[in-house]
Amino acid sequence: MRIRLAVIAVALVALLAGLAGVTAAPAQAKGKACWERVIDDWLNGRPLDKYSSKCLQAAMKNVPEDLRDYSDITDVISAALQDQLRGGGANGGSSGGSSSGSGNESGDETPRKLQNVPDRSYYRRAIDNLGTTSADSLPIPLLVLAGLGTALLLTAGGLAARKRIKARPRPPTS
Repeated sequence: MRIRLAVIAVALVALLAGLAGVTAAPAQAKGKACWERVIDDWLNGRPLDKYSSKCLQAAMKNVPEDLRDYSDITDVISAALQDQLRGGGANGGSSGGSSSGSGNESGDETPRKLQNVPDRSYYRRAIDNLGTTSADSLPIPLLVLAGLGTALLLTAGGLAARKRIKARPRPPTS
């Protein structure tokens, strides 16, 4: 009887680990639209100067309402779009657009401030490696709550099944 309970417990733990692995995988598609990559790069503090003006305009149209209302994403995209239309964005691909001194607007400095954060903590690096910093990923507290809820449901189901099994009448032994 104890061996069966141990096997059931191991199976439940394996099931929970499998569910956690499936749920923790980022919901990112490899072929994202250009405007989604623009928003993701802004969320991660990367410069937007590598995108075409068509892509930046599409991002401006598709900015989620909460980001539009509570952040400066539209200002940053507008500044990158103006820089692109002036012809200043194609030259400094990975330099963050800092090669020209006159092209610094206040919207351009926000990503650079975010990029120059010294020595990110182990926790921050782990969160970034999970892929939860993109615009279409699931928040980690939601994943934790989903895992906890699943564990509680499985525990309740196991207890109910055990109670039913114990309540069954045993066949008479001869």
